[in-house]
Amino acid sequence: MPGRSLPLRLHISNPQCRYKTTAAVLRGDALGPTQQSAHRTHRILKTGETLPLPPLLDPLVLEQRSKWTQPKKPPDAKTFTPFQKKLYATPYAHMLASPVRQCRLTHILLPSDLLLSLHARNHPGTTDPWILPVSATTTTKKKEKQQLGAPFRFINRQVVLEELGRRRKWAHSMGPRFEEAVGKTRLSKIVWREDMVDFVLGLMRKRVLGALRWGFGRVGQYVPVASPRTVDLEGMMTQKGNGNGNGNGKGVDVSCVLVLGTLKTHAEDLQARCKRISDTLKELATSTAEILRPYLDPHRQKGVTHHPPWWYRGPLVPTLQPRLWIPPLEFKTTVCGGKKVPVYSLCDLLGEENLNELLADSKFKDDKCLVIPRGRHNVPVETLLMELQAFLASPGP
Repeated sequence: MPGRSLPLRLHISNPQCRYKTTAAVLRGDALGPTQQSAHRTHRILKTGETLPLPPLLDPLVLEQRSKWTQPKKPPDAKTFTPFQKKLYATPYAHMLASPVRQCRLTHILLPSDLLLSLHARNHPGTTDPWILPVSATTTTKKKEKQQLGAPFRFINRQVVLEELGRRRKWAHSMGPRFEEAVGKTRLSKIVWREDMVDFVLGLMRKRVLGALRWGFGRVGQYVPVASPRTVDLEGMMTQKGNGNGNGNGKGVDVSCVLVLGTLKTHAEDLQARCKRISDTLKELATSTAEILRPYLDPHRQKGVTHHPPWWYRGPLVPTLQPRLWIPPLEFKTTVCGGKKVPVYSLCDLLGEENLNELLADSKFKDDKCLVIPRGRHNVPVETLLMELQAFLASPGP
């Protein structure tokens, strides 16, 4: 074909292998004389005719394709609309916007901020791999998260963590990526801490305490209020110049409420007692069914020749209904401005000792309730409070 030809090189590494060809990609002035139309680039041949370039060599096509592959610019908070500003200051939006991942125990897809991530790390003394919540001890920067390696994720609940620790269920719930990162030779040496529940709870409380100390040490970050009742909260929203120290002379847009006391009642003690009784009854029923398995299992009766199906786990035993056995969780809320606002009890979440340490040198030690105003700078502490509350959540009485 007339015109400049592309340089072609043949590489033969083995007489029995296929020919491997590599072509040099010409760009810019190396293409020779060209002319461009609205959407395509044509090369002018020596005969005066034009030949359209392939899409992989056409600079116009490559430029149009690159527009859809370039990452978007980060949003500019100065150009936000009022609705975007309100959404940007909502912790629920940030948690739901996190990447969706799968719980290895329940196989449910959830945002990653609602899951607890464990990573494999070498023990400094024995060099055996340990499963530890490394993400709870480091910052949440994107680059540092990528350096932690493949995680072992599951729902951020205390009962789920306890269930994983029973009978080494965590060993059967690992994903292929986590097993590949650890290595098949070291997979049998992985160690699961016996005090994993208390260890994770201590780390989460430590992060919440650090975030609350930042707010307690600055004027106007938290506003005292008489109680979490709707009347007191709406009074803060409507009053002007409330003297909270923020200097704006406007009412407070309530985002959440902090109670410097306990919200537990005597009914919750009865609920815990009922749970212990139901767990004991379940263990007795399961052990009785296991002892009487030759008589209750229909596959072991005389005259039965077929094997049980793969989903069969044993004879059925009487248990409580699922709604009674696993009732819905209860999260404390109050109503403010016609919408529900979360209420967090710092005594129940952090423990009485940690709360007394937090209020020791604070100006809020004589108050009973605080309000966190809505703002982007308060999103991290609200997110940590939600994570800790979800970890310790239990069914209501």
